[in-house]
Amino acid sequence: MNTRRRFSKRKMIILSAIILGIAIVAFMSFLNAIDPFRHLRITIHNQSDYDLTNIQASLVQGDNSLNNNESGSTYIFEKDIPSGANVKFAPQLKLSGEGAVSLAFTDSRGKTYNKTVCGYTEYLSGNSYVTVTNENVTVKEECM
Repeated sequence: MNTRRRFSKRKMIILSAIILGIAIVAFMSFLNAIDPFRHLRITIHNQSDYDLTNIQASLVQGDNSLNNNESGSTYIFEKDIPSGANVKFAPQLKLSGEGAVSLAFTDSRGKTYNKTVCGYTEYLSGNSYVTVTNENVTVKEECM
């Protein structure tokens, strides 16, 4: 006498769906856990009435100024950011030691902004969120 029970196809499909759901949740949790260790990404939310142009990220290291011309110390974002748009990019900068990252841009009125988007970093990793409105520019840093 065979006392083994066989699963029906329906039960197998339900069990597979549950396992797949758990695997997706675990994978997404893993991605969120490693997110701060990925290369630095800057997200700009342009909530102003003006387009943003001449966007560049620069390294500030030790006694160096923003006019630093060393290779890998400045990254120029080639596109303009229209009013109402959100853009995320990873500036390709080369850091040796510790430093900070500054973001400079000009709006379509000709007004120039310069904000520190990562006040202290050793690894150029994490995220920085820049929100531009008609009145001001705010930065939320999550960098390492």
